[in-house]
Amino acid sequence: MLLVEICQAITHKTDANVPIFLDLELNSENFCRELVVKKVKNQTSIACYRSAIALQFGAESTLIREKIAQFFQTSAVISSEMDLKAILLRNLTISTTNIGLLEFEFGDWAIANWLQTVWESCWVENDSKSAFSRDLTLSENPQIFSCQYTYSRCAALLRLTDPSKGVGQTVETWLRDKKLLLGQERFLLEQIITTIDEWEEKPPLESTIALSQRFQGFYQSCQVVKYEVVDFQVAQCRLALVMITHWLLKQLLEQGLGVLAPETL
Repeated sequence: MLLVEICQAITHKTDANVPIFLDLELNSENFCRELVVKKVKNQTSIACYRSAIALQFGAESTLIREKIAQFFQTSAVISSEMDLKAILLRNLTISTTNIGLLEFEFGDWAIANWLQTVWESCWVENDSKSAFSRDLTLSENPQIFSCQYTYSRCAALLRLTDPSKGVGQTVETWLRDKKLLLGQERFLLEQIITTIDEWEEKPPLESTIALSQRFQGFYQSCQVVKYEVVDFQVAQCRLALVMITHWLLKQLLEQGLGVLAPETL
């Protein structure tokens, strides 16, 4: 979404029907294909991105940053429907680093809405049988087999839990006092976001290994099954993260790597 909005800001036309950056003689189509928005670590947000696009305009960089920020703010205000894009734009903070990079930081409300959308997508699909499974097998590659083990661990956790506990998951469930509830789960959540961000760019093996390793760390430090020793709302969110990981690993293993996503080992 950030990439698309930045490209639209660059090619946005004024009231005179002239692109605002026409005088820079920018070939916007070629430029947009090469544009990169990078996710960066941030102490205050799980979803923070930076772009060096303005720096490529040299002396005009300050103007470009202002125009892009203004375009984002306008897009958030004029959106008539409260769809996911509008929610994300309205809970987005845009700033400039000391070296001139544009920084986009999504707030907790935006992340909660995005998480809920992803969870709702996987809730139905996790129950469906894959058309690939019948012809796929376990891998002899130790790295891939380790990822298949992680997938089966997710499946086992889902079998051990009461499915009805996930039915009531809402945007508000992810939040407490308007702040994202998840703390210990941060590393897994960051990897889920990165996996989806880089779905079409990163080799599937690399994404699968990274997600598998993060989930193993999450599993070792976070109680998922025994609800009586965990705050119910926290447990509910953790279960939702297991479901999302289960869903993503299934796509990565079966469609990305062409191997079985085993429900049991």
